[in-house]
Amino acid sequence: MDIEVVARALEKDMVGFKGISEWSLMGYTSLWMFLVGGLCGVVIGSFNDDSSFYESKVWQQILIGGTVITLAELTSGIILNKIFLLNIWEYTGKYQFMGQIELKNCLIWYFIMTPLVIWLDDMLTYYLYREGEPYNIFKIYYKLIKLE
Repeated sequence: MDIEVVARALEKDMVGFKGISEWSLMGYTSLWMFLVGGLCGVVIGSFNDDSSFYESKVWQQILIGGTVITLAELTSGIILNKIFLLNIWEYTGKYQFMGQIELKNCLIWYFIMTPLVIWLDDMLTYYLYREGEPYNIFKIYYKLIKLE
């Protein structure tokens, strides 16, 4: 995270600018999203502990994980932006839904964040609990390309 974003958020320099609230970090991210993102990581990590998820094909794991993240973004956007009117984000353009999710970000959730969460969960489980051999991040992408 950019230190300038944190500094401006703490000093509230951008509050009121184009509807940005004091709970928002200049419109790029929000303190609330740390909670939502952490929850997504915990949920996907707990899925990864289940043998039926862990033994499924990588593309299936990524499909499930990306869907969890996208639904969490949509749900938190409706609650935080539409109900509580925090105005944390509002996607505009052709490929958005209700201003709360956007195709570009959904692709990031599916193809970048979910493999990283799965890999990080494997690494933490291996190094903290000495359980199982962790995936190599490149192996995850290789299996995704091969649809294994």
